[in-house]
Amino acid sequence: MSDSTEPGDRSARHVWSAGRYPAMAPNMLPAIARLVNVAGIDPGNRVLDVGCGTGNAALTARRAGADVVGLDLAHDMLELARENATLAGYDDIGWLTGDAETLPAPDDAFDVVLSNFGHVFAPDSTRAGAELRRVTKPGGRVCFTAWSPNGVVGDLTEVMTEHVTEPPSDPWSHLQWGDPEFVREQFADVTDCSFQRRLLEFRYATPHHFWREFAEESGPLSPVLQRMDDDDARAALRRDAVAALEDWFGDNAIRVEYLQVRAVVE
Repeated sequence: MSDSTEPGDRSARHVWSAGRYPAMAPNMLPAIARLVNVAGIDPGNRVLDVGCGTGNAALTARRAGADVVGLDLAHDMLELARENATLAGYDDIGWLTGDAETLPAPDDAFDVVLSNFGHVFAPDSTRAGAELRRVTKPGGRVCFTAWSPNGVVGDLTEVMTEHVTEPPSDPWSHLQWGDPEFVREQFADVTDCSFQRRLLEFRYATPHHFWREFAEESGPLSPVLQRMDDDDARAALRRDAVAALEDWFGDNAIRVEYLQVRAVVE
């Protein structure tokens, strides 16, 4: 993580590509349903979905009766989100291009702010966390998910750091949000903060298929891997990563641990 990264600089950011992400997005739906449920969204609540991707969390909140705005850095993701909203018959969801570190909203604008594996990729963790709380009304909820450093994503990141000597950004930084102690430090001004360890099952025929979509093509490790131009190095990394994945694979699924957080803003 770099403290010198300016809000408009995406060089150190993970910007999801819409290439193969839609094929992976359904695996996130159970986490989204749990997140919206724990947020306690009521009809008429104003909800912001930070890092909305293809819009699944925004759509889920809208189905609960909320007035929803979805925000993402990637224009192609927002186009897919708009298409998904149109298919669902919702023409009243707002879609914004924006950054978790500089949310384009006034103070106290939302009853609920959601971030499903979204704001955790912002380079400046403190700024992103402060922004989530800033735009939430007193008594409102900030609810988010983050990959666990002790789960399969942490194992894959460890394998990657053994093969990539100079990644363009810290591959571990987003995993800090999967540690309750780190969240407590960032949300020190929030007295009501609860945590739940959860599992997702990513359905793939083999660990090789999971690695291709989650790491090489569209997941949180892909920005680093896409910069590797040595075929032998990429093959060695893939070999060790697939070996690590075998520990988490069973019944045609990879078990992926994450942290679910619910914080009530003062």
